[in-house]
Amino acid sequence: MIGKYIGRFLIQGEDPLMIKAEHCATVRTENTLMHAMLLLTSVGYTSIPVLNEASHLAGVVTMPGIVNGVLEDDNYNWDLLNQRKVRDVMQDNPPSVFDDAKLEDVLRLLIQSNYICVTDKKGLFKGIVARKQILIRLNRLAHEFEINYDVTPVHTSDHGAYELSSMTVNDLKAI
Repeated sequence: MIGKYIGRFLIQGEDPLMIKAEHCATVRTENTLMHAMLLLTSVGYTSIPVLNEASHLAGVVTMPGIVNGVLEDDNYNWDLLNQRKVRDVMQDNPPSVFDDAKLEDVLRLLIQSNYICVTDKKGLFKGIVARKQILIRLNRLAHEFEINYDVTPVHTSDHGAYELSSMTVNDLKAI
């Protein structure tokens, strides 16, 4: 369970936690692999959500998936980029949550994924929560939480007080 003060602090931020659908790079199931590859290349991502004709989440497409999608008998047939569709190579069932999901559920999924797709209960794509947004907030938490809140430890440890801002990664191994 995420504490109420930590949770409140994490959801605050200059940028919204969820990037709305209209601001997300997406492709459609019927787009060609060439279209998907050009979009992925232009935005610099390695994967993007795939939507069907009704804007429901259908999957995700990755650059490796596209490249593997043109592989024929140990050779790449680049002509297939304009023939094959995204639906042919997309990964079904991407990590996703409903738009009323708890923050802790989103955090668990973001351990394994760079972003989590958000849908309504009918599957309509609402946007994504990117790991980057969480890391921005975690960085702010580490630097600003004690400025805004009085923190009193419930238990003391053998480690005493550490001034982590001056420690190196090697110092952290001993903690």
